[in-house]
Amino acid sequence: MPTSLKLNLVALGFLFAGLAFLARGLVGGSGTMPKGRYRRAAAGFLAVSAALFLAAGGFLMAGD
Repeated sequence: MPTSLKLNLVALGFLFAGLAFLARGLVGGSGTMPKGRYRRAAAGFLAVSAALFLAAGGFLMAGD
């Protein structure tokens, strides 16, 4: 399996984890963004996801 495909699959996992943390504010019925550690965790997951997507694109452009 190419490295770019592996990175894309891992990045999708981090993306869904970040979206799950963002959805915690909506699940509670408050309809607002989550506060505190959930917001920081979501931001971290989404940042890692973006970096992995960029790295996968780099591998793909390099001919992997």
